[in-house]
Amino acid sequence: MRDREIDEFQSVFRRSIIPTIEVEKIRIDEIAILSEDCRSVADQLARRFDARITEASSDDVHRVIDENPSLIITSSSGETVDALLVATRIPTLILRGPIDFKRILAKIPGGRHELIEQFSFAFALCEPGGLIRLLHIVERQRIQELAEALEVMPDVDTNTDLLEAIKTRMDHLLRGAVRTGEDSAFTVEAAIKTGDPFEILPAEAEDFSLLILGSQASHDEFLESRAYALMQRMPDISVLAL
Repeated sequence: MRDREIDEFQSVFRRSIIPTIEVEKIRIDEIAILSEDCRSVADQLARRFDARITEASSDDVHRVIDENPSLIITSSSGETVDALLVATRIPTLILRGPIDFKRILAKIPGGRHELIEQFSFAFALCEPGGLIRLLHIVERQRIQELAEALEVMPDVDTNTDLLEAIKTRMDHLLRGAVRTGEDSAFTVEAAIKTGDPFEILPAEAEDFSLLILGSQASHDEFLESRAYALMQRMPDISVLAL
């Protein structure tokens, strides 16, 4: 009986496995900058993507949003960035130090699967000869919360089975992304870590120039998300917020 229940439990996760990450061809047609000190990075990207650059005041966030650019670049902080992060789904590049596009760390959340396509930005931005590292962090606290919410069979070692199921699912997904990048002019690698993201991510990000983060919850809840808290904890690395 127990074996059958475990098989049924695992099959739920197998059905939700995504076979590959479909990396979209990201087009960057218009880049909005909120201050002149973003110009050099915008110029670099504009040359690469044949994009036009528009400049707006950081005090006029809504006009920027109404223009619906492909990418927003800002070096601002505080309320201006916070407003952007919750008011628009436009990818926002926050410059917080020296940046190049040859070493990109993308923290892959386990929730919103529409974000998987958005992580195509990592593939679009990485320069030839560069490295993309796709990182998923499994939090044990989240496993416990999920186990309690599911209230699965009492005979099942819930924490262990959930942990292994999630690892298997994410490993399958991330390996798909690595396969997708095999013919690229840069290297794609992936890793799954278990533990506290506030300890793991800063250590992982030390050798990278750009961090890509997306909220696991809805975009409107970005300011309450782990992605935002992690971004605040790591003030010296530039962030592309999705």
